[in-house]
Amino acid sequence: MSEPQRAVVLAAGRGTRLGELTRDRPKPLVEAGGRPLLHWILEGLRQAGIREVCLVIGYLGEMVRRFCGDGSATGLRICYREQERLNGTGGALLTARAYCGEEPFFLCFGDILLHPPGHYRTMLEDFAAARPDALLAANYMDDPAPGAAVYFGPGRRVQRIVEKPPPGTSSTRYNQAGAFVFTGAVFDALEAVEPGPRGEIELTAGVARLLEEGRIVRAYPVPADDWLDIGTPELLDRTDRILREAT
Repeated sequence: MSEPQRAVVLAAGRGTRLGELTRDRPKPLVEAGGRPLLHWILEGLRQAGIREVCLVIGYLGEMVRRFCGDGSATGLRICYREQERLNGTGGALLTARAYCGEEPFFLCFGDILLHPPGHYRTMLEDFAAARPDALLAANYMDDPAPGAAVYFGPGRRVQRIVEKPPPGTSSTRYNQAGAFVFTGAVFDALEAVEPGPRGEIELTAGVARLLEEGRIVRAYPVPADDWLDIGTPELLDRTDRILREAT
């Protein structure tokens, strides 16, 4: 079975924790290693064999359009979907449902980078070999409280996922890392979940729904040093340093 050649990148959020850095630019265009983070993500996907990318844009989305264009300069074909209301990561993905259809596709967040970029290729190969209903990257960290705790067992089969567990309560050290390979089953799962208290549909809830349905979700473990995030000024500084050292 061939590997997916399409990807969706979620690039609609505001990035409020970065303060002035995102006052006049969307978070995926914040620079790390001398280039916008989105540059590094798209290059990693291209090297992995991805040929088409759908960018889900929202906050200052026209800046993303101007930066990426149609993708021809980077060897990709790029299209856009707009998340008119910022209603969560799951809501963002649902805007790309028609683009994805029923074929498997890669999904990643526009503010998180797997580094070195070979992880993107390895994830696609892992998915093509096992053909689960979903494959999710899970990065190692001391406490997954800020994100989503991922519990998996033999064969790396995910048993459950918990969004923002209280600090110190998780018995797993793995966090949902913001990179996935999905089949079309994720869209029906997201349509079935109830929005949270803030009216947001979280991708984590869609993954949890797949598990409830008995679908096969596998984890792709990522070492702590290979997961780069720009969500806060401290994390941005770390990502900038690592990328500069690598180049």
